[in-house]
Amino acid sequence: MKTIYTLFFLIIWSPSFAQQGFHFLNLPNSSRVATLGGSAVSSNDHDIAMGYQNPAILGDSALGDIYIMYHPYFAGINRICAITQFNAKKIGPMTAGILFTDYGGLDETDELGAVIGTFQAQDYVLYLSKSHSIGSFTMGINLKIAGSYISSMGANALLFDLGGIYRSPHQNFTIGMVIKNLGFLITDFTVNQKTSLPFNVLIGTTFKPEHMPFRFTITATDLVRTSDDFFLSNLSQNIRQSDQILRYFSFGTALILGKRLELNFGYNHRQRVTFSLNEMAYGAGISFGFLLKINSYEFQFSNSKMHAAGASQFFSIKTNTSALKKIF
Repeated sequence: MKTIYTLFFLIIWSPSFAQQGFHFLNLPNSSRVATLGGSAVSSNDHDIAMGYQNPAILGDSALGDIYIMYHPYFAGINRICAITQFNAKKIGPMTAGILFTDYGGLDETDELGAVIGTFQAQDYVLYLSKSHSIGSFTMGINLKIAGSYISSMGANALLFDLGGIYRSPHQNFTIGMVIKNLGFLITDFTVNQKTSLPFNVLIGTTFKPEHMPFRFTITATDLVRTSDDFFLSNLSQNIRQSDQILRYFSFGTALILGKRLELNFGYNHRQRVTFSLNEMAYGAGISFGFLLKINSYEFQFSNSKMHAAGASQFFSIKTNTSALKKIF
């Protein structure tokens, strides 16, 4: 069963699928993002982990913050993320992060299906982020080095994201846009392979009605398609237009219960219809979680229902270097 789940994950996100690779770059990098439907480019609270989604979200408000996420995926697949913001001389505040995915050991077989050994598969991305504000507008850039390795084969790429965000000076309202994964391959899996990068354009908005304890986030993704996509290619005239449109959107809601507790809920329609089984969704596409602040520590949890096989949990903790200095 481990091999089946892991191979499914590798097929979906590998470069041989739909002639496109490095799909792991679009996976959620934090518990909160996972809870808000898997994408969020318009956050208004300077969450350090949100900078990976849109580099314009962060200014210098996260200086000294340290963020760590652990995501135990299906079949022994494990993902980790670590992010911090520091003050670079002559440049100012910058954010640095790493995301690493380990698929564990997989059986290697011959042409008859006999197991002859095992092999490993890993993905990683290192990134630096910088932003600059002018009035209510902020622009930002992520510079990323990514790598994907399956057995003895590997591919590496240099990419960057360009993001912008507008924050209303009078209302709790933001609009964000990001162009993701611009760049080029440094090396490919094989000499004859032409792996393309998962170019993506996202636009989103986050708003909080003045007298309500709710904050709403709506994100549109894949606004520019440069190649066939597995999750969109099965659209047909037999599918309602409303259903086709919803596949491009994710929705998130935060219930704010004071300054220290927040409950989050999300819905991703594409994930729901893609992983439905015999026209039954079994809760796929629905996510929920919470954010809890205790002193200088912030704990985040997300439960994201993927398909009938079960849900995927994200665990995160955020603190500041000043809090760690008090301990050590």
